[in-house]
Amino acid sequence: MGEERGVSLMSIRKKLVFSYIAMIAIPALLLVLTVLLAASAFMQDSGAETAGSKGGVPFAAIRNLFDGRSEVRSGLRFVAQHDPKLLGDAAFLQETESELAKVEAGLLVLSGGGEIAYASQGLNAVEVKKQLAEDKSNNEQGRGAGWGPPWKRDDFSKLSLNQIAFTAADGQPGTVVIVSDMEPVARFFRRFFPTVLLTLVGTLILTNGLLTYFVSRSIIKPLYALKDAASHIREGNLEHRLQQQPLNRQDEIGQLSRSFEEMRVRLQASIGAQLQLEQSRKELLANISHDLKTPITGIQGCVECLQGGVADTEEKRSKYLDMIASKTSDMNRMIEELLLYSTLDIGKLPFNWERLDAAAYIQMTADELRHDPRMAGIALTYVNSGLIDKPAWIRADREKLNRALLNIVGNSLAHMEQEPRELRFTLLVNTEATTVTVRIADNGTGISAEALPLVFNQFYRAEQSRRTQAGSSGLGLTIVKQIIEEHRGTVEAQSVVGQGTSITIKLPLLLEDADYGLPRGDQL
Repeated sequence: MGEERGVSLMSIRKKLVFSYIAMIAIPALLLVLTVLLAASAFMQDSGAETAGSKGGVPFAAIRNLFDGRSEVRSGLRFVAQHDPKLLGDAAFLQETESELAKVEAGLLVLSGGGEIAYASQGLNAVEVKKQLAEDKSNNEQGRGAGWGPPWKRDDFSKLSLNQIAFTAADGQPGTVVIVSDMEPVARFFRRFFPTVLLTLVGTLILTNGLLTYFVSRSIIKPLYALKDAASHIREGNLEHRLQQQPLNRQDEIGQLSRSFEEMRVRLQASIGAQLQLEQSRKELLANISHDLKTPITGIQGCVECLQGGVADTEEKRSKYLDMIASKTSDMNRMIEELLLYSTLDIGKLPFNWERLDAAAYIQMTADELRHDPRMAGIALTYVNSGLIDKPAWIRADREKLNRALLNIVGNSLAHMEQEPRELRFTLLVNTEATTVTVRIADNGTGISAEALPLVFNQFYRAEQSRRTQAGSSGLGLTIVKQIIEEHRGTVEAQSVVGQGTSITIKLPLLLEDADYGLPRGDQL
């Protein structure tokens, strides 16, 4: 496991490059070592080493052997041309024989008639003469020495004969033959070359096989893990997590695995959100159907009373008509909120942006609310804790922002059940954070801690907040969130059960001296 993790730090491209280099370098290195060891061992077995080359570089013995023979041959050729009478001197011939013995060669001197004038000790002169005759016959027939790989050469099994012609002192022609035994060299090459060739082939097969196995294993194994994870996703199982080993890799497969896992998580979240959205839409339809059925049932009852003659006086008829008008107004309000929410949700509601002074705008909204009939018996206060003498400019659509503020106020009014009933507007300007904060607080019943994080969610509606008789659709705070987010702001709620609720809106503050291309809403 540790080795795999260590290897995974290397990219696949580098792995392939190093494997290609290793496929060449390792066989080459082993080939060199095999050549050196085989040459040394086989030359000792074949007896090709000379005393002067023992312990030296392999092949030095063979080189010295042939160099020594070449020197003696050159010397004899010089003597044959310039002082041939030495070839009849027994002392010279014996000295030459001793030199040739050092390089594993012998000497044969033939007279003009083919008679043996001198032969090295232990040399089979008859066999040499016979081979000379065969070589002469082959040359006359156009057949030269054998050819092919050294370990297949037929002439290596024969003696090597180098002939030097000379003219004796009595004027008769003669021949000096340097006889070399090629069997040790042939035996060496017959063993050396097959060994080197087999070692090279075996090394290539073993190296390429092992490197291919390990490199492919480090690539194929995580790919199978990805394939397995993809199969789970295809079958709809988005809970199946990709194995940790591919995720921990730092190469291209690791990057692919992390992207794949991120895709799975996002796909799972997306499908979960779609399922939640679908469930929420079903709940919305159920709630809207229930809320619309209540006023329709009331309207239907009033109509039946009018048609059935129950309202037999003008006072009763007026009462039933007022009830019908009230229920119709409630239905119209719920339908309007649903239409507004749907239009905001699909982004089709146009916004008319302008540059507004938040302090003046909130002051005006508070003043208008004081004259609203719904505010009867409610103490409304407004506190400007921000800039008193300077405007607090914001980018806003005054109608949509007013709708958001009225929705918050309406939600507060629906939950005020204890006296005295109070509603407080507070404006805070933070120039360092470049934000304008509008806080609307009431002393109503409050919202439970479990329901508080959900009050702005789409389609959410706490049971205690339902006021179907007041024409509430339960979308008021959701619409507030949508409008404020369109203003690039945020909204949050704080509440304590039994003490009240506070809704805080934060909007970005515009620089006073900057030109944003927005009309200034100075006339509020």
